[in-house]
Amino acid sequence: MDRDLFRTVKQGTRNQARLLYHRLVCRLPHLLAVTLLLVVAPPLVSTLSLAALWSEARANAAVLVAACAGCAAAAYAYATSRPRPVYLVDLAGYKPGPAHEATRAQAIRQFGLAGGFDDDSMSFQKRMMERSGLGEATHFPASLMSIPVDMCLQTARDESEAVVFGVVDKLLAKTGVRAEDIGIVIANSSLYSPTPSFVSLIVNRYRLRHDVVSHNLSGMGCSAGIIAIDLAKHLLQVSMHRATHACTAWPSTVAYMSTGKGISETCTNWLS
Repeated sequence: MDRDLFRTVKQGTRNQARLLYHRLVCRLPHLLAVTLLLVVAPPLVSTLSLAALWSEARANAAVLVAACAGCAAAAYAYATSRPRPVYLVDLAGYKPGPAHEATRAQAIRQFGLAGGFDDDSMSFQKRMMERSGLGEATHFPASLMSIPVDMCLQTARDESEAVVFGVVDKLLAKTGVRAEDIGIVIANSSLYSPTPSFVSLIVNRYRLRHDVVSHNLSGMGCSAGIIAIDLAKHLLQVSMHRATHACTAWPSTVAYMSTGKGISETCTNWLS
């Protein structure tokens, strides 16, 4: 067997064994309780009648009460130690107006006029557009549909604010959640990370409460969306306010277009 393959299989086996051990340790109290019940209960039931059991219980009432209190305390401690369930209330996406809509042919013609690409670069970008899943009613930011392409910071800020505020407005309207009920705000953006941050813009625009927990993620690419959801889940499970809500926003700013003439430079126009 190849050495790298053997190392991969060994590591995978070790990870699975570690996972099984973790699950066994987590469920060990349940297994011990069931085992003890199966071992102790049958002999007691077979050797003692109900009247004898009742008399034994009355004779040892204090011990029985202490045992019941101990079981209740253990059950309460186990219930409170369990992680809180977290649910997705709703989600929303931003859809620009008809002025931002363009077909594939219109988009590739616009890029050809704005970028000054050579024939090879245009042919490559056309193939990438046809295979990327973009439809005939794709919406593009106004910065990419202007001649020349407007790639300034103000344009990126305007685009980001339109997306973030539009999504949050739509989400609050769909769910009926009040702004003061939001206790956690998480935003992530890869290409454009302004100061003040996106979470600061959201907190100030919607006048969220003073103790809101805010996190701004940047530079992580598309993986930041999953990281933001996982972070929101863990923050909700440890939050002091049990009836709170978390809001995550994923503004994807594309106010950037590489105008290079090589394939290695133009391919970045389709990776976002």
